[in-house]
Amino acid sequence: MDNWHQYTQANKSAKKYVEKFDEFLIKCNTLHRESEAQILFRFKAGLRDNLRTELLARGVNELEAAYALVQDLDSPLESITFKSHGYRASVFRPSPSPQPSQSNIQIPSHRNDIKG
Repeated sequence: MDNWHQYTQANKSAKKYVEKFDEFLIKCNTLHRESEAQILFRFKAGLRDNLRTELLARGVNELEAAYALVQDLDSPLESITFKSHGYRASVFRPSPSPQPSQSNIQIPSHRNDIKG
């Protein structure tokens, strides 16, 4: 029970954290019954700040949904971690190109009628 109470994600992946948390849940919850809300609170408390903030912002109130969401958010597609240097790179998302202003648009001073 003490290990479960002190368990945190630290530098582990969300997947590893969920697996170990669930293992603690199965072993320890049979000895000391906790409500779903208490278990979810314990799960959130052990997460890294960014994942805990996302769960709170999205109003997740079920353990299974929390498990799925943190694993999705921590997936390699969301961010790339270079473990040898400890760098974390963001996914590049290009910003929309600016709209041309009126001064950039050239309008011919005369029009030729083109038939056909």
